[in-house]
This record gives sequence, structure tokens and C-alpha cells, in this order.
Amino acid sequence: PLREQIEIPETLLSRFDLKFALKDIPNKERDEKILEYIEETRFFKKEEKFKEVIPPTLLKKYIAYARKNIFPKMTKEALDKIKQFFLESRLKYSETSAIPITLRQFEALIRLSQASAKVRLSNEVIAEDAERAIKLMKYSLKQFGFDPDLGTIDIDRYEGVITTSQRGKIRTVRQIIDELSKIFGNLIPEEEIIKRAKEQGVEDAEEILNKMKLSGELISHKPGFVGKI
Repeated sequence: PLREQIEIPETLLSRFDLKFALKDIPNKERDEKILEYIEETRFFKKEEKFKEVIPPTLLKKYIAYARKNIFPKMTKEALDKIKQFFLESRLKYSETSAIPITLRQFEALIRLSQASAKVRLSNEVIAEDAERAIKLMKYSLKQFGFDPDLGTIDIDRYEGVITTSQRGKIRTVRQIIDELSKIFGNLIPEEEIIKRAKEQGVEDAEEILNKMKLSGELISHKPGFVGKI
């Protein structure tokens, strides 16, 4: 999963309004161009050629002007668009499913809508700005917030904390450990825990046990055995 490849604390990751993954997907034509560029600039010392879409000086002036002079305000139609998206997303939540979106994302959508208006050098946030913000948020949520176990967006996964499906698996493993502790005491065979967990649909029980040991919830008295602290 993408989230597990990012070594950023969840307290910091949750501060970003949008998150995008840069994936290295094989593409013959693009890969050949990259290799050709490296070959020409590194080995044959050819001059690098860049096509300027916007002259850097003009871009700097544009950004400076927008920061100094443009302060977009929300219109009712733009706010209604965001509210509608937020409420419809929240309706997908039930007691047994993941929470798809929170107030943090609602506030992020307002900021993104204002940023969209600012780029247009407009002091008014219109419906199109809200739609652009929603489109970006949907794409970002899908990349980092999709929980394959539930088949839905889980905001906990997006924010980098324990997901709803993971909490359910951990709860199952804890129940198994409680049951086995009555039989084996404080020296429970890991194999038995993993076996029972798989019978209940938890395929990554070994990984969960390792995390519980690292967090100090379980202690390993000797290899292959764990006990509650």
C-alpha cells in the first residue's frame, strides 16, 4: 500500500490538504526519452534545452501580485457545492463502515476553492472553483484513502492512522489472545494465534502481532511465543 511506503509521521501527514503519489510506472516511450536525456547531458555534455511555458520573471510577478492584491471570498453557490459534496460523502458512513470524510476535508475544500479563485486573479470564489477543489480532493482521497478490505474511502487511512478494517482485525487478534491466555497462560504460541486468526479471515495476523510487540502491548518471552503485559 502507498501509505506504508511513506515514512512521514501521521501527525505531520494529516496537515496536508492534498496528497499525491508519484508512481514509477513502466512506459517504453517515456523511459527511452529519459535515458536519452541522461545520455546526452551526462555523457556527451550537450546543452540542456527547456521550453519555457511561462517566463520565470512573469510567473514571479504573477504570484506576487496575487498574494498582495487578491483575497477571494466564498459565494453561496460555491459553498453550497462544497456542502453538498461533504454531506453526500458523510451519508455513506454507517456504524460498521469507514468514515469517508471529516470537517478537516471540508475546511480544506474551502481553502482549495479560494486558491483556485486566486489563481484566476478573482476576489470571488465561484461554483467552478468549488468543483475544481472537489475533483482534486476526490483524486487524492482515492489514491491514499481507499481501503481495499472495505472497498470504500476510509479517512483514517488517508490521514495515516489505523483504518477501520485494521481496527477490526486487531480487535479479532486481541480476542483470540484473551481466549488462548486462559489455556496457555502468558506463554501463547504465535502459530496458534495466527492459525485461529486466519480461520476468522485475518490473513495478516503475523504482521499485527509484530506491531503489537513493537508497541509494547505484547511481550515475547521466547521465540515463537507471546504474552500479555
